[in-house]
Amino acid sequence: MKKGLLIAIIIFLSGCSTKFTYNNLDWLIHWYIDDYVSLSDNQEALFDEYFADWQSWHRSEELGKYISHLKSLKTDLQGEKLSAARIERHLLDSREHWERLRDRVSPELADMAEKLTDDQVTALFDELSEENEEIRESLEEFNQQSPAEQAEERLDDIEEGVSEFIGRLNASQKAIIKGYAGQFTSTRALWLTYRQDFQQAARKMIDTRAANPQFNQDFVALMTHPDEFRSDAFLELRNDNTQIYAKMAEELLYTLDKKQKRKLISKIDDMIEDFEYLMSND
Repeated sequence: MKKGLLIAIIIFLSGCSTKFTYNNLDWLIHWYIDDYVSLSDNQEALFDEYFADWQSWHRSEELGKYISHLKSLKTDLQGEKLSAARIERHLLDSREHWERLRDRVSPELADMAEKLTDDQVTALFDELSEENEEIRESLEEFNQQSPAEQAEERLDDIEEGVSEFIGRLNASQKAIIKGYAGQFTSTRALWLTYRQDFQQAARKMIDTRAANPQFNQDFVALMTHPDEFRSDAFLELRNDNTQIYAKMAEELLYTLDKKQKRKLISKIDDMIEDFEYLMSND
């Protein structure tokens, strides 16, 4: 599994079966957690209690924010007001949705972490270490490619992501993407370093939990301040890539034909409809 538990809700929400998935996240996440650690019956019961609270909060307080954001995005799109700066603002707002979720669930996750047995902790970090090794191998494979091969892979990824929302790309749009693709800088290695450093800090903190009366507060601080483990180079490149993407998106938006624009707005409408349904049906 490559997705962190804390972002499971946001990732699932982007799927085509949003309503079904959202209303069945409890057992889906149980299935996911099993990849990392086997919980006892008492731990599962506690997690179920926490998850019910999280989902109730998310349904009542967060889905409305998603709807407002999507309606704002739709208005900007229809009014052709999506400048690069405005697109970047939408991207940052999307990140803030995730950050609110992370901050909301962190105290309960700290409580769960404190209640893990030593064997569970070992199993958890062994699994994370295996994932890191898989990521490292993937990174090495990427680095062994020629610059041309790397550029082609990046180009394919961007084209696939854009076409998912607007449909088949025309020659002009492909040319725009190709022109910007080479400006992006990979952060894969820096992200892996951040991931390992963050996990190392979490492991150290969990290993000493019994002797730390402030464990819960310290663990919440760790969870809610991940940028402290991202290097300045990583943060700078992430910001640069976001700005490049926003400029590319602005240029692409002015090339959309009526069919592509209809498809994009329909995607937004579908998400709004799903979130409105989920708000009123629990």
